[in-house]
Amino acid sequence: MPDAWKDGSVKGLCARGGFEIAIEWKNKVLTRVVVTAKADAKTTLISGDKKVVMELKRGEKKELVW
Repeated sequence: MPDAWKDGSVKGLCARGGFEIAIEWKNKVLTRVVVTAKADAKTTLISGDKKVVMELKRGEKKELVW
């Protein structure tokens, strides 16, 4: 994250594979991710050395506290 964005959040991001993403970060470190599936799909989230594989059904929402 840019230095000007030390803390913040964003929602409504469209991700490849049919997902909508919301994220929050503090001190330029990811703290929370919410993934909503627009279709049945599998995806992998990666941030730093953390990696999470998830499979969601259409309309399903998963929240991760990173």
